[in-house]
Amino acid sequence: MSTPVRPQVPTQSSPMPSPSAAESRFADRAQPRRKWWIAPLGGVLVALPVQLVAAFLLLMSPMALDSCTAANPCGRTEGAIGAALVLLLLALLSLGVPWYPAKRKSLGVGIGVSLIPLGLTLASIGTLLFGIGFG
Repeated sequence: MSTPVRPQVPTQSSPMPSPSAAESRFADRAQPRRKWWIAPLGGVLVALPVQLVAAFLLLMSPMALDSCTAANPCGRTEGAIGAALVLLLLALLSLGVPWYPAKRKSLGVGIGVSLIPLGLTLASIGTLLFGIGFG
């Protein structure tokens, strides 16, 4: 009686996983999560009204410079208005930033990145109020 011939299997295991396993692992990570859009949308809906308040304060702030004369310069107020303007523009530009990380990363990253526009807006308001003299 003859014995069946077994195919020879290499005894050494490959240290690297097969390319298809690595690709599937990265493909799973690249897939968007369900309801990923809630965190950035919530961040935008909270930041926009606060940005409107910041813009109103920024438009009214030149009245704080009415009392400035050569004898009484208002350098700190002018600098604060400029800094608040830059921070508010950055906050407006950053409204689009949270959408990609929220879609591709974890929930914590999505929520954290969604707070960037709100943080910049609040920094703008704080800088403006501190420079005018309310802080």
